[in-house]
Parts: sequence; C-alpha cells; structure tokens
Amino acid sequence: MPPHQAAGRLPIIGFYVLYFSVTGIVLPFLPAYLKSLALSVTQVGLLLCLSPLLALGAPHFWAHLADRTGRPSRVLTVLAAGMCAGFSPLLFVDRFPALVLTFTGYAFFASSITPLVDSLALQHVARAGGSYAHLRLFGSLGFVLSSTLFGLLVDSVGRATVLAPVALLAMLTLWSLTLRDPEGPTKSTLHPLSGLKLLADRDLRWLLAASALHWIACAPYHGTFSIFVGSLGLPPSVVGLSAALGVAAELGVMLLYPRAAERISPRHLLALAFAVSALRWAGLAMTTSAPVIATLSLLHGMTFGAFYVAAIAFVARRVPPHLRASGQGLFAAVTFGVGGLVGYASAGAGYDWLGGHRLFAVASVLELAAAAIVLRITPQETDSPA
Repeated sequence: MPPHQAAGRLPIIGFYVLYFSVTGIVLPFLPAYLKSLALSVTQVGLLLCLSPLLALGAPHFWAHLADRTGRPSRVLTVLAAGMCAGFSPLLFVDRFPALVLTFTGYAFFASSITPLVDSLALQHVARAGGSYAHLRLFGSLGFVLSSTLFGLLVDSVGRATVLAPVALLAMLTLWSLTLRDPEGPTKSTLHPLSGLKLLADRDLRWLLAASALHWIACAPYHGTFSIFVGSLGLPPSVVGLSAALGVAAELGVMLLYPRAAERISPRHLLALAFAVSALRWAGLAMTTSAPVIATLSLLHGMTFGAFYVAAIAFVARRVPPHLRASGQGLFAAVTFGVGGLVGYASAGAGYDWLGGHRLFAVASVLELAAAAIVLRITPQETDSPA
C-alpha cells in the first residue's frame, strides 16, 4: 500500500480501534456492573434493551444529517462527544430511573456510530482502493485487546468499568477530529425521508428481512450464553475462552474476505454465513462439553464476520452514492434495532420457558429461514464479486 493511502486510512483505523475498544469493555462487563448496583436482572435487561430501541430511529436521523450536509466526519465528532457526555453520568448515577435517562441519552448517539463510520470507510475505499474488510478488522482487534486487557487488569467490576470507557470516549472524540470527508463537503436538499425510499428495492427488503432474522437468532448467544454456560456447571473461563476464539476467528474471516469476495457474491456468502450459524446453534443445543462449546465459537467468524462485511458490501452496491450513509443507517435500524429489540426481548423469556438447549435449537431453525430468505434475492443482479 502506498504511504499516502496508508496515511489516509489511519484516521479511520484509529477510530475503529478506539470505538470498539469501548465496546470491548461495555458489552461484556457493564451488565455485571449494573447488577452490582443492586438492580434486578429484569431492570438490567430493560436498560440493555434501550440501545436497540433507540437504534430503530436514531441511525436514520444522523445518517440523513450526514448525507444532507456532506460532512459525515463532523457528524461522527458530534456522536463521539455525545457518547462521552451520555456515558459519564454513570460515574455517579445508581438509581434505576436516572439510569434509564442516562442510557437513553447514551444510546441516542452510540446506536449511530457504526453505520456512519462504515459509510466513511466505504467512501475511502471507493476513492483510494483497498478493502473495507481490512479497515473494519481493526475494530475487532480493538475489541479483543481491550476486553482481554481489562479483564486481566481489574479484580472486580467496579468504577473502573465506567472510568475506562469514559477515558476512551474522550480520546475517541479528539481522534474524530482527524477524520476527513474524501469527497469534500457537499450540501444537498435531501428530504428527511429519502432514506426510506430505498425500501422500494425488493432485493434490499429481502436482505434486511434476512439480516434482522439472523440477529434475532443471535440474541440467545448475546443475551444468555454466560447464563447457559453457568447452568451446565462450567466455569466462567469457558465464556472468556469462547469470546476470545470467536473474535480471533472473526479477524481471520475479515482478513481473508477480499480474496473470497473475488469468487463468491454477497448473496451466497450471506446464505453460507446463516447456514454455518445454524450449525453452530444446533451444536450448542446438543452439547454440555466445554471443549465442544469453545470449538463451536470458532464459527463466530461466519456468524458475525462474514455476515457483517457481506451485508455492508451488498447495501453499498444497492444504494446511490448520495444516500450512502442513509443506506447504512437503514441497515443498522432494521438489523440491530428491530432484530436486536425483538431478539433480546424474546431470548430472556425464551430461556425461562424453554431452557438453554431448546432455545438454541429454535435459533438454529431461524438461521435456516434467514438463509432461505436471502436466496430469494435476484441472482443475476448480485452474483458477482463483492
């Protein structure tokens, strides 16, 4: 890679690393911190549902602002600063009503970061060449490094669980000032609902339906995996090892994706990712063995890595350049908003009703349905390299 290309991508790489370093602490450790505040499991679950709830509308708002102003980089600065300001009250807030307000403010900004930085990364790739997957893998690297280091450095989930993300968010806000809009700031007169017109594309509707269903199927893993492992009488180290192996596999898939994309279309790669995920959940539905559980986590490379980069590639190809951010915002709203809200709400109740093994069996069936849906996308329009 020429030095000028590497320098041009450094701001985006750094943003991915810092943002997902925050996620690497918040996602696995914050629920335990909230529980330590004497909240009930139900209250913790309600707080965690606020993020997908806000993701139903917030990404569309911020993506439209980015497309209308032609300044996604500066919108990202606002989002990073808003996340920092929204998360900081957790340093002194411990009552449930105040926590609801705090999480609502935080989620309003946090739910829109990923589609906007992905949009900016796609702009850079379109202009300078290279691979989106090779930029995005730095986010996964930041996640695994921060999660691992934080787990090793702290003895318990206390104030450090809030202090560390606040410090990283402050760094993210400053780093965001290095981001640039490769096409230059260009204002437009886009209507606020312009992004919703993308739903007129039949194939895009199939993609969104399949991706939302896939995310619903992933909810038992995201929301109940540690509970499931504990119910089998296995140590917490199984959860940590599984997470580490899963993210390592995700990094490998993103690293190899550009070569795979030369041979397989996003449509077929998505179908393969859903089928492999079905196999993963079916395996969890039938095992009580720690080695088997850890081994199955290697399939996370397909469950998230292949799914995410293929879906982003598909949306990027089907959306006009002037609606690039709106397209990614729509994908985030439907997948992580609708899919996340339905998934998290049903996973907890499903675990109580069916138990862990049966719940993962249901997830496996949902993945097969997602694979069938994505194959309804018109072959002649998408069966070319991503």
